[in-house]
Amino acid sequence: MKEKAGAFWDTLRADVRFQGFWRTAAIRACEAISVHAAALANRLRPGTGDVPAADALLRLSDATIAYSTVAAAAAAASTPAPPVAENAGGAAEPAMRPLVERRTPAAYATRDDAVRAAEEVTARFQKWIDTPMGQEAVGSRHMRVTAFRDAWRQLPPLDSGPGPAVGPYGAVAERAQALVAIAVRSARFAPADVQALQGLAQAAEKHSARLSVTLPPGTARPAQRVAAPARGVAAPTAPAARTPRASA
Repeated sequence: MKEKAGAFWDTLRADVRFQGFWRTAAIRACEAISVHAAALANRLRPGTGDVPAADALLRLSDATIAYSTVAAAAAAASTPAPPVAENAGGAAEPAMRPLVERRTPAAYATRDDAVRAAEEVTARFQKWIDTPMGQEAVGSRHMRVTAFRDAWRQLPPLDSGPGPAVGPYGAVAERAQALVAIAVRSARFAPADVQALQGLAQAAEKHSARLSVTLPPGTARPAQRVAAPARGVAAPTAPAARTPRASA
């Protein structure tokens, strides 16, 4: 396209009509990539047992569907908003916020600050798992729900240092964000349920980002630190730490 446009390329790129076309093309392409990558991952897992390749394809599917959803939301935000929908009781449905906020992270001043942030992630999880959407996910065998469960189980103890916790919390945020994108598209779940999961994704990503800029030698420890409580998430039946029933 740049070659064909020649000297008019910069003018073309600045045209809002071209920008709209390009954004739509990117969204549609990412939607197609997401569908086919997930389908191929589903075939690889039970067929060949090529788990690394299947996981890589699932991550590609997650990333593309998250991008297409965010891009579509941004496009919708630039157009006049439709009338606010009302539910059966007449109350207005809450508007969806951005999937995961991107802000410059700040390092944790103390280890206790990091522990409290990890506890907030657990609290967000508990809030979501108690919703009808969370309860349905408890027994779901959907690939993305399973991937989210696996990521949650990999979370280290609450008082783990920054190093080993960055990746696991980032994975939880990524998997939760992918579920949010799918839930928004399906329109099957109540907005409050989806927003609870969205809150979990935001809290996990923020915690991971802050841990990534917190140097272990620089995290101050109080003289006497009370041991952090064990991560226990109450499930509908029995509390358990990061088990299938307690972790979606």
